[in-house]
Amino acid sequence: RRACDTATYAARIPRVPWIDEGAIEGKPVTAFYRFVNRRMFGVSAERSLISTVFPAGAAHIHPVLSTTFRDVGVLVEFSAACHSLPLDVFLRATGKSDLYESTLRNFPLLSDSRMRSRSLSLNCLTTHYADLWRGCWQDDFRDDRFASSDPRLPADFFARLTPEWQRHCALRSDYARRQALVEIDVLASLALGLTLDELLTLYRVQFPVMRQYEADTWYDAHGRIVFTASKGLVGVGLPRKAGKRDAPCEIVYPDGKSQSRALGWEDARTLPLGTRIRRPLRDDTLPGGPVQRTLEYVAPFVLADREADYRLAWAHFSESS
Repeated sequence: RRACDTATYAARIPRVPWIDEGAIEGKPVTAFYRFVNRRMFGVSAERSLISTVFPAGAAHIHPVLSTTFRDVGVLVEFSAACHSLPLDVFLRATGKSDLYESTLRNFPLLSDSRMRSRSLSLNCLTTHYADLWRGCWQDDFRDDRFASSDPRLPADFFARLTPEWQRHCALRSDYARRQALVEIDVLASLALGLTLDELLTLYRVQFPVMRQYEADTWYDAHGRIVFTASKGLVGVGLPRKAGKRDAPCEIVYPDGKSQSRALGWEDARTLPLGTRIRRPLRDDTLPGGPVQRTLEYVAPFVLADREADYRLAWAHFSESS
């Protein structure tokens, strides 16, 4: 909460150094979309470079650092590069544990419309990002496609994009969002002049925790995580074992028969192809109090192979470059 009145708080907000025509001072930084990164990090964690794009109007305290860009296109391109593994490795190589402006200023800026479209679709999840989407739109976004033809990906995603932000402009399934990040890794590596073997080596050597989580994160037929060992995704998917306090799930078998019982991943993973698991969930993430929702997982449940996906994406983008 603010520790002062509204007027005092507004007066203390930093202002950008540039001044628009007709103005007498720069606008507050909260008038802009901003790149925001977590300051403190550990090189042994799943990821070190943890960032996002803040919507205009949002403020923050000091555990994160925000950077304001005059050009929103540059903001999105910088954000896209910072989602990638190569820049994460660059940060780890500094030997620092606090990411501040002095380090960020040394990061490269990679300009690629394919990285831009993926970054926008990862960040622009709500109407609060509609102006950012409109300001960064490029008609060639529609000509793009995923490097993989996996059925868990929306094959027509890019073709359906529109200059005005719509809900379908955002990547929403777990698997589709993962695929966009995989492809950003490859595109960033190509832009930096790395080889496929170098990218694979960076992944194997620098990201053991990510590899461990990938080896035990399972997706359903629609790309939703049904189980993950990731400590950063507590509560996502089914528990490893059903607990006495877990609400029962409805299990609908391919022949139409159903049953209701508490269900853990160790039981769910052996369910036959086409089985649907309907899991009740208490959602308290939005204003207005908790809402009861139902998540559905559809068998088969399968792993993803990041190294295989890197190879596939590398071949796709090398051919299209």
